[in-house]
Amino acid sequence: MESNNKRAFLTQGMFESFEQLSADQEPSFGIMSAQHMVEHLSRLIKSTSKNHGEPPAEPTKGQIGFRKFIDGGTVFRHFPKDKTKADLDPVKYGSLEEAIEQLSEATRRFYHFFDNREETSIFHPFMGTIQFEELENLHYQHCRYHLWQFEQIEQYP
Repeated sequence: MESNNKRAFLTQGMFESFEQLSADQEPSFGIMSAQHMVEHLSRLIKSTSKNHGEPPAEPTKGQIGFRKFIDGGTVFRHFPKDKTKADLDPVKYGSLEEAIEQLSEATRRFYHFFDNREETSIFHPFMGTIQFEELENLHYQHCRYHLWQFEQIEQYP
């Protein structure tokens, strides 16, 4: 999918899908509530809207693993764990609607950050050095995965 289509999805289409999402909707898998999911998406997008310094001389084992994920097409999969809803962090915002507003702002900042700089890559401590196009694809795939989790889209990937 072209970058313009991913941008349209991340800035508009995703939010149109959220119009059908209710705060009490149960996921088809996983333990997050709808609001946890939206806040989770927002945190990741915010974390990629800045450069986190200089990369180490050698990538870490985690960064090498993340690179394989990116190079493998960035397809998310559910791996059940022994966690329960009690293990979730408390929600940060007062409502699902407020969390969606924050996600919209995070997405706007993500595009503003890259639209207003010459560098097309950042260093992220977990991801390593990563290009804008890879980040945009990561966010596109990640958001679609969670929309699918909450049955807001029919098919993923």
